[in-house]
Formats: sequence, C-alpha cells, structure tokens
Amino acid sequence: MAAAAGASSYRDRTSEFVSISKTWRKIEGNASNLPRSLNHYFGDAMPDRSEFNRNASKIGLRIHQTSQKIDRLSNLTRRSSIFDDRSRENEELTALIKNDITALNIALSDLQTLQNMEITAGNYSGDKIFHLTAICDDLKSRLMHATKQFQDVLTTRTKNIKAHENRKQMFSTVASRETLNHPPSSLTEPPPWLSSTGTSETNPPSSASIGNGVQVGRQLRYDLAYDK
Repeated sequence: MAAAAGASSYRDRTSEFVSISKTWRKIEGNASNLPRSLNHYFGDAMPDRSEFNRNASKIGLRIHQTSQKIDRLSNLTRRSSIFDDRSRENEELTALIKNDITALNIALSDLQTLQNMEITAGNYSGDKIFHLTAICDDLKSRLMHATKQFQDVLTTRTKNIKAHENRKQMFSTVASRETLNHPPSSLTEPPPWLSSTGTSETNPPSSASIGNGVQVGRQLRYDLAYDK
C-alpha cells in the first residue's frame, strides 16, 4: 500500500502541463494593471504578453531554487557537531531562505491578484480559469511544502544545538571532577621541620634553648676568669 501511495504521488503530469503551457500562450496579459510588487520582484522590464505565464514560471523557478537552499541547510545541520561548528554558515543560509520565502509569498499573492483582476474583466473562458487556478494552487502547494521542510530543518537544528550544549557542559563537568580528584602537585618543598619524619632532629631551635646557651656561655667565661 505504501509503495502504491508513493507511486501515485509522483504520477506523470507531462500532458497536463503541456495543456497548461498551451493555454498560457493564448492568454493576453494586462501590463497596466500589474501589481507593483511583481514589477519590483521580477524587474521593471515586463513584457506585455502572457504576464501570468511569465510570472508564474519565475515564481516556480524561485521556489525550486529555495528548495535547493533548504536541502543545503539540512545537510549542514546533519554534519554539524561539537567539533565541527558551522553556525555562521547555517545562520547566513537561514537568513537567505527566510527572505526568499517572504518574497515568494508576496509574489504569489500578487499573482493571485492579477488572476482575479483578469477573471473579473472577463478575459478568460471557463477552461482558462480552471488551468490558471490549477497553476496557482500548484505553486501554493510547492511553497507550503518548502516552508514546512524549512521549519523541520530549523527544529532539527535547534535540537542539535541543545545537544551540543549539553555535551559541552558534560565535558566541562568531567574535567572539573578530574581536577578535584587529581590536584597538581606543589613545586615548593616544605621546610624540614614540617616533615613528618625526623621531627626530633629537624625541629627549629626554640627560644628557651637559645637562652640556655647564653647562660652557659657566661658561666664558661666566669670559670675561666676564676682559674686565672
């Protein structure tokens, strides 16, 4: 069942698009009523014939290019790691994709406005209206799919960033514990009298012993003088 569903979602629509293309060639555009944002998005030098056709084709191409950027961002997100941080490249590409999606939404809205203006003016037959509506719906569906894919990539990227931060914190905690368990040895040797061995031999002379020595010296001089 899954294989059948996958096959049906990728059915050959060549004949349908050929029919739509033939319809586009017959459509007379109205350049004087073209929304300004379309002129700004695609340039001021817009031809008078088949405006809807040309604008829809450019929007479709731009959606395809944006989808390629989203694929690149997805690959960068998967390859990023704590030792291979590509945050700057990710941020730059993310900003470009956001700008593209915003511009595409505006252009697609203006394309829909142009279509409604032509339908209201009675320039299209029932078949033409059907084909043009199918084109707009297809572009909207593609843009929605690209937007959803972009949101999924951003969600994955956010999870990866949190995971990287947790790993950094874990490594930092382990390093701190190693430092506490194995402190660096001191390079300064303690004084001999602070050593645990040879306490009786290495104790510094006390003030009492120094005083006794002075008294002994005085007594020795007295004895020598008396003998003389």
